[in-house]
Amino acid sequence: MIRVALLRDGQLRQGGTELIEDFQGENGDRLWVDIEGRDEKEAEPLLEGRFGFHELATEDSFSATTLPKHDPFAEYDFFIFRSVNVDLIEHGVLTTKLAVFLSTHFVFTVHADKLASVESVWQRLPQDRRLLEQGADFLLHAILDTLIDLHFPLIEEIEEMVDEIQDIMFKSAAPDLLDELLHIKKDLNILRRFSLPQRDLLNQLSRGDARYIQKDHLIYFRDLYDHMFRISESIDVERDLVAGTMDAYLSIVSNRTNDIMKVLTVFSVILLPLNLIAAVYGMNFEIMPELGWRYGYPFALGLMALVSIAMLLFFASRGWIWSRRDIKRMRRHGYKAITWPVRLVRVAAKKAVK
Repeated sequence: MIRVALLRDGQLRQGGTELIEDFQGENGDRLWVDIEGRDEKEAEPLLEGRFGFHELATEDSFSATTLPKHDPFAEYDFFIFRSVNVDLIEHGVLTTKLAVFLSTHFVFTVHADKLASVESVWQRLPQDRRLLEQGADFLLHAILDTLIDLHFPLIEEIEEMVDEIQDIMFKSAAPDLLDELLHIKKDLNILRRFSLPQRDLLNQLSRGDARYIQKDHLIYFRDLYDHMFRISESIDVERDLVAGTMDAYLSIVSNRTNDIMKVLTVFSVILLPLNLIAAVYGMNFEIMPELGWRYGYPFALGLMALVSIAMLLFFASRGWIWSRRDIKRMRRHGYKAITWPVRLVRVAAKKAVK
């Protein structure tokens, strides 16, 4: 689809390619040609034949992989910009290229898919003819201003997602949170890969490196560079935040795993001497002093209980299973020494459940 906007003597007309025949740049006309689609053969006669644009520039206009850049030519400037959108639900990154041919009296915009920034300016143009009256470069600024500002809501959404993951993570460090963080990190890396060349390109334009950008309008492009600089800085901040969140997640999972292994190890160690006692009294020798003893069975059970309590108290005194603060709190509440093991087991059970 090719659509054309022509401004002549203060009168704006919007239509198709028929308006190009009425364009006379030397008379002060202003022309905007917007080409949407992937059919290079349809646009080649207009770009290379009618306006004499270089074939390599035309080829780059329809190439899907070209990064942001600026190529100066004698009668026009050629730019490549990138519009980036991220689907944070499916984690797919959509990048749309915007190619621009800019001269004093005309601007060509070429893009494969519909661009919100181009559509916004096209709809505004009938009510705000100043966009073309002040020059083709001012119209380009209006398009880029909308294109760049669309990054801010996206970055804010990413920041909100990371904050939400952090809140959930400290309550329940589920494995799918790590997958979500990895996807967000990948999305941010793609954003950064396209934002840095575009920031450098806008820096060149703000310095006046483009021949067909008026000096009076450089301040507008400096504003665009400031916005793009803030965006790239915000992307780096979000990348660091995601990396820190991933480290915190792994630390939480590691600490919880250590707590679980500690509880299991304590029970295993306590059972070892109990198994030893049971094994001794389970031997099939005929002559054993306690076999005929009336209190042999209660003695064995009492010995097992005594060994278990002694080991728990030993572990607690070394701070291996309970902190000294827990023990001091129990002493402060006046618990008798004989009830400490029961209280300590309850504390350990509650921590294990958590």
